[in-house]
Amino acid sequence: MSKGSFGTPKRNNGFGRRGSSVTMIHNNVQYSYLRTAKITFYVVLAVVGLFTAVISTYYLPPLAAIPVGLVAGALVGGLVAGVVAIWPVLRVIWWWLPEIDLALLLVGGWWFLAEFTNPIITGSIYAFVIGTLAAIPALRRLMVALAWCLIVRHRLRTCFNSFVHTDRHGHLPFIGWAKPIPVGERVWVWLRPGLSVAQLETQLDRIAVACWAASVTVTKASTSNSAYIRLDIKRRDVLGAVIGSPLTDELPTITPADTTSLSRSALAVPAQLDLADVPEPEDTPSGQRPSRKNGRTPAVDGTPATVATNSDDDWI
Repeated sequence: MSKGSFGTPKRNNGFGRRGSSVTMIHNNVQYSYLRTAKITFYVVLAVVGLFTAVISTYYLPPLAAIPVGLVAGALVGGLVAGVVAIWPVLRVIWWWLPEIDLALLLVGGWWFLAEFTNPIITGSIYAFVIGTLAAIPALRRLMVALAWCLIVRHRLRTCFNSFVHTDRHGHLPFIGWAKPIPVGERVWVWLRPGLSVAQLETQLDRIAVACWAASVTVTKASTSNSAYIRLDIKRRDVLGAVIGSPLTDELPTITPADTTSLSRSALAVPAQLDLADVPEPEDTPSGQRPSRKNGRTPAVDGTPATVATNSDDDWI
């Protein structure tokens, strides 16, 4: 395999966009994975070959167990090294997997229907399905939300490829699935060593611009692994919309009586106290009514209470 980049001319040796093409696999990334694949092959060959040879000695002579171990190690090591070597290609396929599945579904469905019907009926079925998805508001909103999920995954890849810091080999974070949420889209990302949530928080404004969104927030998706994060792409504010509430159904349906049918006297509010409405206190016998004389209250038997004076005998 040559060291030229896959999907771009050989003169493109940098990151991001150069000229009129977009780099899919960079030179340094491809070289790094090839070197890792070679190391992986030898490590797996030694480990698997040794274990296989040791186990084979119980069934075969030692001279026959060694070739068996080497063959088993070479097969397993070659398989693992091949996966490591083509991982950049597998990652590109992962990025475009939803679009590939959709294309296969459309082409495969057309081919399947064409085997049993004529093209006119096949086209009518496709037109009916597409028209139904476009006519029903709920289905139309769902299709638009799913389309934005596909767009956001590619826009995030552009961000990581353009201005978000990666490691020295140019390995990009692994972009997982995306799903629609009420405010936009949510994407799960697995960060590479050398990139942290704090570094992403400084680039959220640029990520929002690249994703054509109002704002972007980043949070940890796992409490035990800081590399697993969640990006929320916000396009709308659901709190500012008028929504229905089930609490309105719990309100009482009894309406107050019509006040116009009430008499004016029943609604009148008194402006002053009418003394005629105040009941008179019960009369008390004159002999038992207390009286005050010179500011002193008499005793119970009618004898005036003793008042303290300044006599010299008061201190005894």
